[in-house]
Amino acid sequence: MTRAASGASAATETVRAVHDAVGQARPALGAAPTLGFLFVSARHRLDVALAAAREAAGCDVVGCTTAGEFTERGKTTGGVAVLLTTLDPQAFAVTNATGVKADPAGAARQLAGDFAGLMASAARRGWGLSSTVLLVDGLAGTGEVVVKELLANTRAFQQVVGGAAGDDGRFKETWTGSTRQSGADAAVAVHVFGKTGWGIGVDHGLRPRSKTMTVTRADGNVLHELDGRPAIEAYQSYAKERGVTLTPENTGQFLIGNELGVFFLNELHHARAPVGVGPRGELKLVASITQGAKVCILDGEPDSMVSAAGRAAEAAKAALGDAPVAGVLVFDCICRGLILDAAFQREIDAVRARFPDTPVAGFLTYGEIARFRGKLDGWHNTTTVVLAIPA
Repeated sequence: MTRAASGASAATETVRAVHDAVGQARPALGAAPTLGFLFVSARHRLDVALAAAREAAGCDVVGCTTAGEFTERGKTTGGVAVLLTTLDPQAFAVTNATGVKADPAGAARQLAGDFAGLMASAARRGWGLSSTVLLVDGLAGTGEVVVKELLANTRAFQQVVGGAAGDDGRFKETWTGSTRQSGADAAVAVHVFGKTGWGIGVDHGLRPRSKTMTVTRADGNVLHELDGRPAIEAYQSYAKERGVTLTPENTGQFLIGNELGVFFLNELHHARAPVGVGPRGELKLVASITQGAKVCILDGEPDSMVSAAGRAAEAAKAALGDAPVAGVLVFDCICRGLILDAAFQREIDAVRARFPDTPVAGFLTYGEIARFRGKLDGWHNTTTVVLAIPA
């Protein structure tokens, strides 16, 4: 039976912070851990943190840098959060990849590894269901491609869930990895097999607040024009309507707090986060956007966002049916953290309300991943993704 336990620390020295967090989680686990998930502020070196976690926990650990990290006890910025598990060592495999920005398809092939062999071995044990937890560079701009190619290199209806690493909102460099390998421009995956699939829920609670516009020029994750004008002009006009004048000092935070919503037909389908402005008014997004797409500027209301987190948790719980839950991982956008600010505990509490007495760990991301049956889009922004680990 799988167990899980969480721990956190706000200590400034990396090794001490990790040892404190693991030391908090390990006694509560009641057994030797086999796999850990580690989320650390970019103030810490991820390779040092992973090595310290391996030493303290005595097991494989995967992790990434964050834009904020949390457990059920609360959120920190500058700290460490960990979730330790007792997954059957035969039920999972950890794979690493580099070169995510230049060759996302190649990175996905690295991440897939010998998936066919893993699947065959799992089938012999009667484990017919599988999920992949994916952590990927948050600034490469290719995360959506990695998810798509990972699906092509695993199996039909493979669940892929996770998040894009952060760097405390600096948008300079993010790290991901495992105790075997870590760095920037990288990704790490955990392929998990079992008789019960892991439960996933996703929701955002966002509302359109601007007129609908057309993407008239885009190249990958760079949005050049909206309605034939430099993309930043749409944000300048929108901000002015709300009594805000955009300056070099406040533009970054305004963009993050007011993301782009992308429509499919007449339905708001997903969000895209702008994280930078180019010299000609183009916007750099954390994932690609399609030329010709219909978009609007979104506004998140705190109450709506908290309710959405609760719905995501409810969906994750429902996906498990009657199976008991060992632990919960949450991948939540940095934008939601900025909007909710000191009230972010409300989101944590909304998740805990659906999973009382269950350990929770997660981080604020630069992109959320949730690709599973019934969800054709795998890359999200300003969204809460909840992952329930069956006991």
